[in-house]
Amino acid sequence: MGLSLNQIAQGVSDITLTELVENGLRLRCLFLDPDGDATKAREEDEGHPPGHLADLTRTNIAAMARVREALSTEARSRLEIRKYDETLRFGITVFDYRCLVQVYLPHARGVDSPTFLVESDPQQPHGLFPVFEKVFDDAWECADAID
Repeated sequence: MGLSLNQIAQGVSDITLTELVENGLRLRCLFLDPDGDATKAREEDEGHPPGHLADLTRTNIAAMARVREALSTEARSRLEIRKYDETLRFGITVFDYRCLVQVYLPHARGVDSPTFLVESDPQQPHGLFPVFEKVFDDAWECADAID
């Protein structure tokens, strides 16, 4: 969950993503809607010309759709792509009972903002992990699927 998901869409090769999903990885990508008001607001906040972040996000969505199309019929359902249009607050990557959380600060690019590793602790059911997992899950449920 985030703006354009550069970590995944640009940081991991198509071959690696394909292998991971074919071998059972479930990948849910939640992009900020490139045509939404929240993207326009973020472009303005970061001082980008109109369309700059929207174009990057469209490119990354297309990259993930290309990977999904290359998957076997069985694996294709394990790579889901959705978009949402809400004020950008966090980039959240949930994996193996951990999550990476990147806050989006005013007037700062995402890569210039701090990132935290939050681990699930069964002894602390009300800790930070379930909070960020819920933020992701709630946004996912309200998001629009990209076919």
